[in-house]
Amino acid sequence: MCCRFFVPPTVKQLQMTGRLWRYGLAMMPHMMAGVCGPAEDLPPPHSDVAPARADVDRRPSILGDEELDDGHGPEGAVLSATEEFLPEPVALDVVSTAKYKRLFGTLPLHRAVLDVFCRMAALSGRLMGDNIGQTTRMSEQQMRSLAREAQEFVIDYVDLLFGPAHTTKAHRLANHLLAALFDNGNLWEGDTSENEALHGACKRMYCRTNKRGPTIVLQMMRATETQCEVLRELRKMKDDVVDANGDDALYGLLEEVVGADDVATAPPAALARSHRGVRMRVMDAEELPGMAGLGELLGKDGDCSLVVSSSFTFYCNFEWGAEAVVQTACATESYLGKPRYDHVWYADTNCQRRLGWSRLVVRMLGGVVDDFVVVHRMEEVPSRPDCPLTRWGCKRMAWSFLSPDVEWPALARVPLTSVLRVEHVVPDFEGLSDRHGLHAVPSNTPNTAVERRVERFFTNHFYPFTSRVLNPSS
Repeated sequence: MCCRFFVPPTVKQLQMTGRLWRYGLAMMPHMMAGVCGPAEDLPPPHSDVAPARADVDRRPSILGDEELDDGHGPEGAVLSATEEFLPEPVALDVVSTAKYKRLFGTLPLHRAVLDVFCRMAALSGRLMGDNIGQTTRMSEQQMRSLAREAQEFVIDYVDLLFGPAHTTKAHRLANHLLAALFDNGNLWEGDTSENEALHGACKRMYCRTNKRGPTIVLQMMRATETQCEVLRELRKMKDDVVDANGDDALYGLLEEVVGADDVATAPPAALARSHRGVRMRVMDAEELPGMAGLGELLGKDGDCSLVVSSSFTFYCNFEWGAEAVVQTACATESYLGKPRYDHVWYADTNCQRRLGWSRLVVRMLGGVVDDFVVVHRMEEVPSRPDCPLTRWGCKRMAWSFLSPDVEWPALARVPLTSVLRVEHVVPDFEGLSDRHGLHAVPSNTPNTAVERRVERFFTNHFYPFTSRVLNPSS
């Protein structure tokens, strides 16, 4: 199939994923789809269960005969094995309860479980300010709505499908979130990632020491003094430099020395264009999977030369009004040893918002600079009835074909200036398992034209492209 490549998670993505644990949703790991039912409703043990017995000699006890035997004789452990007959598993009929019907109606159990996980992701997004324009302000009405949503999630939905969550974090989330919002006035005080990131500077200083003896503290103090002095001199040099080329070079030097996140200078007006690439002919590019119509798309013959790159960077455009950031979209067979082809939103010639799968990044065409990306086009299709993912904002997508007899999705040429942002897209695993079984994944399913026509995907509405900053005033 076309979309058999996945973007490996970055460090920032892993940090964002870990935020659920710091904000009261750490009671969720015991949840598993299909394993549902309150713990206290489990049936009593079967009457014919054989208890474990111990063939031991009773040892004299200083506490008298009332002391329980610990299972050890004079010569140590002498427990013997015995057969144990376990009862047959009993599936609880949660669906028929009045509470289930009130919360989910006639929704099947597997979709109810998915709906609960969608609620968890949405609640986490609201706590962290994911994918919204205004992240530094929250009205009292919004606070009360957020606290009510958290309480309903823990007390109603989690309790029904997975049993009561008797943990401190679940209790605080359900009953004390509103008080915390009123007392603190913000939602970023509990995030420890900033302090954890500051450990990096200490580690760099520690590496400059001999790591021995009582003088290590003094050595680290000298290291930080040296680092601060170097940074001061570099910033003074920047203020004295007027030439634009020198300014760009110094900006790169600062990034190399202190890291891109520590440079307090504004980003350049335009992103630097990479001149690295691979030269190939159009006929060679057409031999790639799904690229047979490239020459017709570009209006060039097979001998025309191309310079292709593995990725491109651009200032993205978030539809929720957040400030633009630099994103990187890849289209390569080898990224950290694995293929990586990103999905991107772009504006077509009619200024309509479209989704495509990046296949080829072109920097020069026929010896002339021409920056564009060739994508396989996708289109939104109707979802299943009562689909929780669609109800929570995920779009169901499919490949776009020009005619019923073609084997590959349609190609589109997208100028890099028309690329809006990267999108996280996942397969529709329910449809995939219906066709090929529960063990089916994109890497072990057939790569045929028939499969491509029935493939469906979902955009990940919960992916945190933007989030609340820890220091909004800085």
